[in-house]
Amino acid sequence: MKRINLILSFILLASQAQAGYAAKTQSINSIQDAARQYINDNLDFSTDYKIKLGQIDTRLKLPLCTEPLLISTPKSSLKAGRNSIGVRCNSKKKWAIYTSAIISIYKDVIVLSQPIQRGEFYSTNHLHSEKREISTLRSGFFINPLNIINKQATRNLSIGSVISKANITEPKLIKRGEKVTINLSSPNLKISVAGISLMDGVKNQNIRIKNIKTKQIVQATVIKQGQVVVSF
Repeated sequence: MKRINLILSFILLASQAQAGYAAKTQSINSIQDAARQYINDNLDFSTDYKIKLGQIDTRLKLPLCTEPLLISTPKSSLKAGRNSIGVRCNSKKKWAIYTSAIISIYKDVIVLSQPIQRGEFYSTNHLHSEKREISTLRSGFFINPLNIINKQATRNLSIGSVISKANITEPKLIKRGEKVTINLSSPNLKISVAGISLMDGVKNQNIRIKNIKTKQIVQATVIKQGQVVVSF
């Protein structure tokens, strides 16, 4: 009977010691909660987002931190996609670990509501907004359709395509070899002469123009279809 009681006492003491040890270790949940709170407090996005924290080995036994956990990121900023998150304890029993967090940020971006062909002009009929996860949009995106309307498509695109800067170009207002009006402008004088364009040009682009009468070649700025201006 004494032996049984001795065994039971040993089991009880072992259980208490194990419970005491567990109580003195930092829980994985507390580490992840601190990381998640840091992300929520420091995300500079006024939009929808989701956070997926990396797994921490449940076998990890870290001393219980008697001070608030310190969270940091290597570049002191958070971004869409994968982020490295440092968790540090500065109490008497110091420790530090790194985990990760994937931040998915969603924004309303401009996509095609109907196909478009290369060289075709974008109109309001081509465009609408859809919520997309922006970390996957490595080529970029637009949120304002006014930045796209009346621009030309640089390639064929299908319905649902997210439009990036690479997909648009300014329309050519002047083509090489066509006749143009050269507006000569100064504070006290404004005259117009005929010229021939030596290159294609879009709005506000500087191109070479030959004066038909004098044969002189000048640099002029495209202002609208068939017209350029030379300031002096």
